[in-house]
Amino acid sequence: MRCSCPRCRLLNVKVADDEGGCDGAAVAKGIVWATDSGADAINMSLFVTEPSPELAEAVNYAWSKGVVLAVAATDDRDLLALWSGHGDWVNVAASGVSVYSTLPGDEYGNRSGTSVAAAHVFGVANLLFAVTADTNGNGRVNDEVWAKIEKSCDQIGIVGAGKGRINAFKAVN
Repeated sequence: MRCSCPRCRLLNVKVADDEGGCDGAAVAKGIVWATDSGADAINMSLFVTEPSPELAEAVNYAWSKGVVLAVAATDDRDLLALWSGHGDWVNVAASGVSVYSTLPGDEYGNRSGTSVAAAHVFGVANLLFAVTADTNGNGRVNDEVWAKIEKSCDQIGIVGAGKGRINAFKAVN
């Protein structure tokens, strides 16, 4: 099967200050803006130190509008990365340690982080958005996309890593 996304577009939304710090209210505003601007998937990797009712509300709002989010990072042995978020709120995991990637300055090399893992999930979600029919009739397919991602995960037995590690091949076939 050949997948493409000719109508895809990227929305870059800055929610952190120039030093990389952010708070829940700023992230919430970014999520709502991206959702209202037509995002189907939101890829974020950031650290918010304080509980934020605004952030929780924004995530629920995005989901209600058909947007998908969430991920933990694993290493090359399918173990949870020491620095990865994990818990009941995590739905799936993806490779996030020493992944070959693009770097600034037209360079390539290994990167690690939840940003790397989130990009894998984001990519699979967008492949599925390209091939998933609107079976619920509301013009949004996030429930179907997320169900396919979770159903196709490889079981790796990590507590706090959701349904397991994503498997793009199984997800789109």
